[in-house]
Amino acid sequence: MRVARTQLAAVLLAGCAPMGLAPVPRYTDAPQAEVALELMARQNADAKRLLRVVNRYVGVPYQWGGTTRAGMDCSAFARAVFRETYGVELPRTVSQMFILGDMVEPLESLRPGDLVFFRDTFSGAGVAHVGIYVGDGLFAHASSSAGGTLTPLADTYFARRYVVGRRIQR
Repeated sequence: MRVARTQLAAVLLAGCAPMGLAPVPRYTDAPQAEVALELMARQNADAKRLLRVVNRYVGVPYQWGGTTRAGMDCSAFARAVFRETYGVELPRTVSQMFILGDMVEPLESLRPGDLVFFRDTFSGAGVAHVGIYVGDGLFAHASSSAGGTLTPLADTYFARRYVVGRRIQR
């Protein structure tokens, strides 16, 4: 009886498979999918990739609280660039970002990809603005006057308000 059931099951299952086709293995030597390649690129991102991503956000209008290419604030800018460059998800606000990673001091120790924080004339002692250091004394950020832009850290306005850099594990 047991043999009959096994043979019946084999006959029924054979009828479902097209004749002459071997089952396709689940994993093959085929090239990696685009998504997998993109994830690998993010894990191995360098300063060149950071600049390519930043340049796609240069000119995006500033909008306080905005999180899309139609308009974004400084923290949304930093989040979007970090996500696309490194595949790392940052928190939403400047103050939440400020407690991440390791402090980078002195200023000359900054490396491309480090977050840079600034206080605002009106916000008191806390941090109110964030950007991403891209190298050569420049940082990328969403400026309320220019939108997504690159600015020298030595710029008079920002040099007086610079607080610290922070290096996020990537």
